Amino acid sequence: MPRPNWRGKGTAKPSTSETKSHDSTIATLSNVIGLLDTTKDLVPLDVAKDVLSALSTILTSVKNTMQNKDDFTEILDRCEKIANSIKRSACGRPESGNNPTLVRALDELKSSVDGIEKTVKAKERRALCYRVFSASVDRESIAKWKEHLDSFLRICDHELIVHIDMEIGNIGRALKEVTDMKSGEPDREPPPGRPSMFFGRDDLVRDAVESLSLQHVVLVGPGGIGKSSIAKAILNEGAIIAKFQGRRFFVRFDNIDASQITFDTFIQRIADVLGVKSTRLSTIRTYLAAKNVLIVLDNAETFQDAASGSDRIADVIDDFGSLPSVRIVLTTRNRRVSTNLRRTIIGVPALDPSAARETFTQIYGTNGSPAIIDKLLKDLDFHALSINLLAHVATENQWTLDELTRAWGRQQTDLLEVGGGKLQSLSVTIELSLASSSIKRLGKDARHVMQVAAFLPQGINKKNMESLFPAITNIRSIIDALCRLSLMYRKAEVFAMLSPIRIHISNAHQARDILPLDLTHVRNYYYAQLAGDGEWITTEDANVERLIAHDLSRATAHDMELVYKGCARFLYLLMGHKPRPTSLRIAILSKTESASHHVDQKESSYWKAWSIYKLGGLAAQLCNYREAINLFITAKELFTFGQDHETAAKCLEEVAIQHFSSGNLSAAEETLQEVLRLRREYHILSPHDQAQIDLRLGNAMVRKGRLQEAMTLFMSAREYFDSTGNAGGIVWATGCQGEVEWHSGNCVAARQHFETRLSLAIRMKDNYEHVQSLTQLARADARDGNYIEARKLLEEAFTLASEGNNVDFACRVLWHQAALSSDQGHFDRARDILVRAFDEMATHGWQSANTTAMTNDCSARNEFFAGDYKKARELFEMVVDSCDEMSDLELQTRSSRALGEIALLEGDIAGAREWFTKTKSICDETGTHPDFLYVWNEFSQLKEEHDGWKLFLEGHLQSV
Repeated sequence: MPRPNWRGKGTAKPSTSETKSHDSTIATLSNVIGLLDTTKDLVPLDVAKDVLSALSTILTSVKNTMQNKDDFTEILDRCEKIANSIKRSACGRPESGNNPTLVRALDELKSSVDGIEKTVKAKERRALCYRVFSASVDRESIAKWKEHLDSFLRICDHELIVHIDMEIGNIGRALKEVTDMKSGEPDREPPPGRPSMFFGRDDLVRDAVESLSLQHVVLVGPGGIGKSSIAKAILNEGAIIAKFQGRRFFVRFDNIDASQITFDTFIQRIADVLGVKSTRLSTIRTYLAAKNVLIVLDNAETFQDAASGSDRIADVIDDFGSLPSVRIVLTTRNRRVSTNLRRTIIGVPALDPSAARETFTQIYGTNGSPAIIDKLLKDLDFHALSINLLAHVATENQWTLDELTRAWGRQQTDLLEVGGGKLQSLSVTIELSLASSSIKRLGKDARHVMQVAAFLPQGINKKNMESLFPAITNIRSIIDALCRLSLMYRKAEVFAMLSPIRIHISNAHQARDILPLDLTHVRNYYYAQLAGDGEWITTEDANVERLIAHDLSRATAHDMELVYKGCARFLYLLMGHKPRPTSLRIAILSKTESASHHVDQKESSYWKAWSIYKLGGLAAQLCNYREAINLFITAKELFTFGQDHETAAKCLEEVAIQHFSSGNLSAAEETLQEVLRLRREYHILSPHDQAQIDLRLGNAMVRKGRLQEAMTLFMSAREYFDSTGNAGGIVWATGCQGEVEWHSGNCVAARQHFETRLSLAIRMKDNYEHVQSLTQLARADARDGNYIEARKLLEEAFTLASEGNNVDFACRVLWHQAALSSDQGHFDRARDILVRAFDEMATHGWQSANTTAMTNDCSARNEFFAGDYKKARELFEMVVDSCDEMSDLELQTRSSRALGEIALLEGDIAGAREWFTKTKSICDETGTHPDFLYVWNEFSQLKEEHDGWKLFLEGHLQSV
C-alpha cells in the first residue's frame, strides 16, 4: 500500500459509543443545540443569551468529545426545558427585562452553567491535546449538574408562568424548523432570507411557486433586474418552506468568473452548498433523491459560458432535475437555456412605476416632486439595481431632486458621446455614482479599487486591504464610500461587488482603457503569500486562481517563470489545505511554446513542468487516476525536453503509482520497467533507486500472484537497505516480506516480520509504519482467535493514525475494526464503527472519494455478513458506480465479485454469472490474480463459504 499524504485538517474527535442508541443520542444533541442557538437569537435579555450560549457550548463539547454521551440524556432534557422556559418568560412579555425574579434566577443559573462549562471544556482540551478519544464525565457530577438546572426550572414553574402570546408564533415556527431536523443531515449554511426591500414582485413569486409544484423554473432578465431577489423570496415563501423545509439551497455563481468554471468546479460548488462531503455524482444524486430539495442556481449564464464542460454541466442539471424529489430554479441573463428540463420560463420585467417609486423613496425619502421622481425612474427604464444605485448616490451627495436631475442629464450626455448613442440605464447609473462628489474627492484610487474588486471573485478581505493597496493611504475610506453608494457590499469580513456592477467595471473600464487594470500590488501580495504556508488559501483560493489564470494568458516570456512558480506553489497549497478541482489545467496546457522558447526560457519551461506535475498530484489526491496519469506523462515529456531526466523518471514513477492505486497492475509493472530502462540509459539508476523500484515491482507481483518473484525483489531491496543502514527502507521491505509469507500461508514467519517491522517503527518514531505494523499483527491475532488482543492493537493504531491528522489513514484503521466486528458477528458494533468513520469525514470537512467508496464497501460487507442482501447489494452497486467515476479497477473488482456472490445466494444464477464474468474480465485486463483480490485490503475479504467465485473459475457454477 502506498504511503498516504500526511496532510489533513484538524484533529480526529471520534465518537466511541458502541450502543444502539448512538444515532438517537447524536440526533437529540444536534436538535437541542439547534434549539438553544435559535432561542438565543430570539430572546432580548443579554444574561439569557449568555446562559443559552454556554449551554450550547457544553452540549457541543459533549457531542464532539465525550464518550459517555448517553449519560447526558437527563441534562439534554433539562436544557430543552430551560430553553422553552426562557422563551416563554423572556419573549412572551415585553416587561420581562424588568422582572427582578427572572433576572435573579438567570444570574444564578449562569453561575452554575459557567462552572459546568469550565469542567467540560477542560475535559475537551485534554482530549484534543493528548488525542484521548475516551473523554468522559462521571455520572455523579452529571447528577449534581442536573440538580442545579432543576432549581432554575422550579423557580420558573412557581413564579414565572406566563401565557404564550399569539404574536410570537413566528418564534414557534423558527423553533419547529430546528427540532424537525433529522440526524445525518450534513452541515451547511441556511438559505438566504427574504430581501428587505422587495416591491412589486409578488405576482412573479406566486407564479413561480405555483409552477414549482409541477416543474422547474427559469427566471430570465438582464443583469440587475432583480432575478436573484425574486429567487430568494421564493425560497422564503410559506408553501416552499412547508414542502422543502431545511433542504432549500442557494448556489451562487456571481462570485466566480466563467473562465474558472469547469465541470469539476461546478460539481464542487454544488456539493459545498449542499453540505455533501463528496463530489461523486452518485453520492450527490443519492442525497438529492432522499427527500424533497429545492436548488436555486443563481447567475446560470456563468456556467453556461464555462471554460470547458458546459455540455456535461447541462447534462448533470438534467439528471438532477429528473429526480421527482428535486426542483430547480435557474436565474440567467440568457434566454438560451442549455438544458432539457421541463420548465416554466418567467421573464422578469422592469419594475412597474409604483414599485419603482417605492424602491427609490425607501432609500432617498419622499421629499420633492413625485413628477420629477417619476421622470427620473422612467429614464432608468424602471431598472431595479439602477434605481437602488441612483437613490444611494443622491443620498450620499445630499442632492436635491433638481441637483440629481442635472447630474443625471450630464452623465447621459457624456455616455452618449462615448457610446455612440447607445444608452443603458445601469451603465449610466454606475457612472453617475462614480462621478459623485464623494468619489471624485477620492480621485482615481476609487476606480482602481473597484477594478481590483471586480477582478477578484471572492472580493477583498478586510485584513488584506492595506497589503493589496499599499500606495492608497485612505483605502478604508474608499471602500466605505463605495459601500455607501451600494457599488460594493460587505459580507462578514469580505467586501465584494454585485455581478452586474462587476461586469460593467470589468468590461467598460478595461475595454475602453479609461484606467488600465493594474494588478502589480495584488500580484506582489498573493505571490509573496504563496511562498509560505498556511490555511489562508482556503478563503482566497478563487482569487489566486483567477490571478494565475490571468497571468498565464497575458504574461510575457520574461515573466512566465514567476507565474509558473506561483502556479506550482498554489497547487501545492491546495493539495495540503483544500483539495479541489481547478480550472488551471486549461490555462497551463493551452499555453503553447515553441522549441526556441524552451531553449531561451529554460527556467520558465522547467516551472511549467512542475505546475503540471502538481496538477497531477492534485488529481491523484482526488482519486482521479486517469487524469493524474495523463498529467504526469505530460510533465515527463517537458522534463525530458529540458534534459531533466531525473525528474522525468520521477514522473514515470508517479504514473506507475497511479496505475497501482487504480488496480492496473500490468500497466504499473510495464511503467516501472520503463523507469528502469530510462534510468539506465541516462546513468541515473542508483542502488537506492533500484531498491525502491524493486519494492514497488514486488508489490505489483504479490497481487499478480507471483509470490516467489516478489520475495526475490523484496529480499534484494532489504539487503541493500541493510548494507546502508537505511532504517526507512528496512522497515518498508520487512513489511513487504511479511505480506508474501502471509499470502504463502507461512503465518509464523509472517508474524516475525510484522513484529520486526513494529519494533523498527517504534525506534524510528514513524507513525505510518507503526500503524501498518499494528494492523498486520491484529490480523494475525484475529486469525489465531485472539480477538480481544486484535481489538486492542487496532485501537492503538487508530490513536496513532489520528495523530497524523490524515482522515483517510484514520478511516483505514476503522475499516479494519469494522471488519473484525463483522467477522465475529457483531454487526451493530461494526455499523457504529463505520458511522464513526463517516463522522470523521464530516468533522474534517474533506475526504477523498476513495475513502467514501471504501467506507461504503465495508458497510456493504457488513450488511452482507448480517444477511441483509438487499441493503448490501445497493451499497455494493453504489461503490461500483463510484469506481467508474474514479477509474478504480481494484475496488470495482472486489465489489463486482461480492455482487456475484449475493446474486448467487438470492438464486439469480444468470446475474451471478454476469458479475463474475465482469470480475474476471477486469482481472485479465489488469493482471490481477483471481485468488489475490484482497491483498493490502483484507478488511474486504469475504468468507470461505462464499464460494461462487471459486466455482465460476473452476467452471462448476451451475447453469441457469
